[in-house]
Amino acid sequence: MKSFNELICILYFWGSNLSQHDRQFLRQVHESCQHDPKTYCDEHKLRNLQHNINDRQVGIHMKCMAVKAGLMKHHGDLDITIIKIKISSVIHDQGKVNKYVHKCAHKAEYPEKTANMLWLCFIQNGIDYYHRL
Repeated sequence: MKSFNELICILYFWGSNLSQHDRQFLRQVHESCQHDPKTYCDEHKLRNLQHNINDRQVGIHMKCMAVKAGLMKHHGDLDITIIKIKISSVIHDQGKVNKYVHKCAHKAEYPEKTANMLWLCFIQNGIDYYHRL
């Protein structure tokens, strides 16, 4: 069983383009948002983001994540420069980076929905800049 768990860990880290530093940073951001009762969200809902895209508490948590990761300003504006830098850290083809920035960085009706849509776009497009639960 120990060998199986080690293999899973190796495959997880080998398959990810996210640096150890960024992985740790995003884990700390997630934990920080989870420790605040105002931004806490049931992790089952977070694991199923696409099915909970309109859930208020999911949006509050994902906005917290986006703000603390530097992807979004507190009032809801996306920081396109930072988004581009973060995508570039995991995707090295500049043409694809520009395509994904154009595809994912859109302001929605309210900041929480903007954050939900940004993170969901990252996940659905294999942009490995997010915290895996």
